[in-house]
Amino acid sequence: MVTSVCSCYKCNYRFNYEYILGVSYHSIRLGNKRIFRCPNCKTLQKFDLSNKGLDKSLKTYGDSSELGIGARVWALMLLPTFLLIALGNLSFFIFPQYIYILFVLIFLGVVWVFGYLIYLIMSIDPKNKGTKNVSK
Repeated sequence: MVTSVCSCYKCNYRFNYEYILGVSYHSIRLGNKRIFRCPNCKTLQKFDLSNKGLDKSLKTYGDSSELGIGARVWALMLLPTFLLIALGNLSFFIFPQYIYILFVLIFLGVVWVFGYLIYLIMSIDPKNKGTKNVSK
């Protein structure tokens, strides 16, 4: 298990995050970053895991369902994909002469997953959070 010191961009809460390198059951992995909920303010954030080490003065949290991205995000990401794939497979039996419908619907399902992931990553990016530069 690897431990990193993380800090929430919204509430500045610092904590130790213990995880298995390369594996996550409840968060979304993005290289040296992961998307999960802050244990203090419960908002979905992107945390940087490059600050490896253990700070004994901070509370330690693990990769658990408490910090996970939540069932709603998983449902919004995967349910439309599974429905499009199921419709594609069903269309193969209903309209066997139009086999391209199967591939189009499966392709749309894959596009949906990547599009939703991009939306999720961009919407929780701390650089995009309401800080305006006003120059005189």
